[in-house]
Amino acid sequence: MYNNRLDTYGQWCSHNCSYCYARALLDFRWLRHPENPKFIDLKEAYKIIAKQIPDWQVTRLWWMTDCFQPVEKIHKITYNVLKAFNYYRKPYLLLTKSDLIATDEYLEVLDKDLAHIQITLTTTDDELCAKYEKAPKPSDRIKAIEKLQRLWYDVQIRLSPFIPWLAYPKEFNKIKCDKMLIEFLRVNHWIKKWFGEFIDDKDYPLSYQGYRHMSFERKKELIKEFKIKEITVCDFDHKHLNYWKKEFNPNPNDCCNLRWIYPNPKKNEK
Repeated sequence: MYNNRLDTYGQWCSHNCSYCYARALLDFRWLRHPENPKFIDLKEAYKIIAKQIPDWQVTRLWWMTDCFQPVEKIHKITYNVLKAFNYYRKPYLLLTKSDLIATDEYLEVLDKDLAHIQITLTTTDDELCAKYEKAPKPSDRIKAIEKLQRLWYDVQIRLSPFIPWLAYPKEFNKIKCDKMLIEFLRVNHWIKKWFGEFIDDKDYPLSYQGYRHMSFERKKELIKEFKIKEITVCDFDHKHLNYWKKEFNPNPNDCCNLRWIYPNPKKNEK
């Protein structure tokens, strides 16, 4: 949906999630180097933000790696990039599995007129989560989501990917957040290898663009169990996506369902 994408940290992500499509792509291309992280050059980032990103086109921060992974506490690359987006009055969509985004330090820089936030959960169970990813505990991420909701940020639960035996709708329904985006698991050789016996080919009978997918009927059945106020579905099978856009998503033109407040373009002018 949002073609402007920027990674503040490249070549690695310390979260090391077993279901991660980006991890699979980087491994396949021999571009994943966890021992040798690559930081974006701040001067180059400022030039891109100022001159290459059109006004009021949303830039997604997190393409291949999480922009709030632990290294951010040391280097503050994302923090300084956000300042640049604020200065040039250009909106941004932040995807993360970290509760760092809701700390006081980052709340000072997150502009409510520009910031859209999606915090990813695959399960609400801390112990179960630790078996498949090295990100902060789901319980801490849930606190961050609810804090941002209370402060009136445009925040969503991002259930991505939705894996039925990890995510229990009743637990997700308890989270105090008005919006949720759901993206179903896609299975390829790498993801099946990492998950091993937990992936049953019978559960993913459809083949599309190099991945195995759930049946459309199964997806619709699972969706019914969630009771979040606004639920939007992002789907990589175009036939399925057309249904979600026309018949289900709150905003048919935006599968991320972002809230828009027209910002003041002169706010940071000197």
